[in-house]
Amino acid sequence: MTRIKISAGIILLLILTSIFSGVWINNQCKSIISLSEQTGEIFSDGDKEKAMQIIEQIETKWENFRKTASMLIQNNKLSEIDRICARIKYLAQNDSEELLSELSELKNMLDLLRNGEIPKITSIF
Repeated sequence: MTRIKISAGIILLLILTSIFSGVWINNQCKSIISLSEQTGEIFSDGDKEKAMQIIEQIETKWENFRKTASMLIQNNKLSEIDRICARIKYLAQNDSEELLSELSELKNMLDLLRNGEIPKITSIF
């Protein structure tokens, strides 16, 4: 009977950890997506300085997120987003029009990451 209780406790702990990490990843990705959309709008309006400030926020949020997420998510899923984050600062500093496409790509990659970590019947079995 004790083994059953311990096993049930371990399974419950794994389920709760999975739910918590899924919610956390979802919220963090949504936050960065929101900042990237704001950056695109501000950059399109011509306010380069404010866009650079928000890009700094994106970089900070991504670095903080990545440190913890690397323990929960496979590293290959995070590496492409790393490259995009590195490019957007450079493109913003040079006033490149490619910044909007990179921000769109960042949004899509974060959305894929977020959706890939939500437990679904098809991803469980």
